[in-house]
Amino acid sequence: MTEDKQPDPAKAGNIAQQIVSVLINEDSETRRRAIQAAMMLLGEAPVANVNTRSESAASDSGGNGHEDLAAFFERYENLKPSDYAYLCAAYHFSVYGSVAFSLDDLRTIAAEAGLVLPDRLDMTLKQAGKGGKKLFQSAGRNAYRPTASAGLLFKERWGVKPGKRRKDTTTTKE
Repeated sequence: MTEDKQPDPAKAGNIAQQIVSVLINEDSETRRRAIQAAMMLLGEAPVANVNTRSESAASDSGGNGHEDLAAFFERYENLKPSDYAYLCAAYHFSVYGSVAFSLDDLRTIAAEAGLVLPDRLDMTLKQAGKGGKKLFQSAGRNAYRPTASAGLLFKERWGVKPGKRRKDTTTTKE
């Protein structure tokens, strides 16, 4: 590409129409995340959504800087799949605090961040421990809650503080 190339408004309009036709049947959050992911894959800075950023910052626990999923995961590399599972749990913790999460919640976070999780995610969480203390406790079928030890690990390893955003109780599947 040349540096002096001027953007073509007609071409941009046509591409925007194609994007709209792909995203027309998706919910608002999925649309936003798809556009952010596309920008990230293209090597561009994601488009900041003013409403989402201010809402996320307001619910954040004092500026831990994890308003954006991509920003949270972009600084970590060369981890094992089990470490990625813990990192996804840490992201959930940074948004919702010690609220229970389902395995599907972690898989969704990992998929959006482009991470590979262990095949037996349930066993990874059941066996997770540090210093003889469990990191996660069962909170129902395929649901787990981070323990205080997990909160300490998340803070020590990744600088994560517990979030304060409310989570719908219907998101944990039975």
